[in-house]
Amino acid sequence: MNKIKSLLLPLALVFGAIAIFQFGIQCGATNMRAYAISSQLNLALEFYVPNKASMPPATIKSLEELIDNGIATGATHRNSWCLNLNKQAKVQLDKTLAYALSVRGDAVFDHFANAEEGSSIQNLSEAKLAEITTAIRSAKTELIDNAPSPSEQESAVEAEAARTE
Repeated sequence: MNKIKSLLLPLALVFGAIAIFQFGIQCGATNMRAYAISSQLNLALEFYVPNKASMPPATIKSLEELIDNGIATGATHRNSWCLNLNKQAKVQLDKTLAYALSVRGDAVFDHFANAEEGSSIQNLSEAKLAEITTAIRSAKTELIDNAPSPSEQESAVEAEAARTE
């Protein structure tokens, strides 16, 4: 029994180190996923917004579906990742989501409410669709409806800069 007792502390330290390492990996992966979602959504928006008037309807529909799915992914993961996201990744994801939601407006909700035949969202369960819609509605409320005015944003940036100095 004494031999086992002498091994317990080193064994606990090893398992503790593994747990800390795993948590670090998850946080890093979470942040990189947020950057990837933001980048992918931003790329689609950069093509969609200036070229919408000159694109054929089928292309517009495809890009809108891509943007709506990106919004759904970002909003869903924004809710589930908020404890693990670092500040920079969260700001980037929020900025891109706010822009995408302002571009698409309430049409993003119509996309998930009226799934067409052959659409990728048609295979989702009612519970998953409700989760997606709730996440998008929450993101829209936080990022657009309750967003601080530009003067409030400037004062917050100035206060943050003064605090870090």
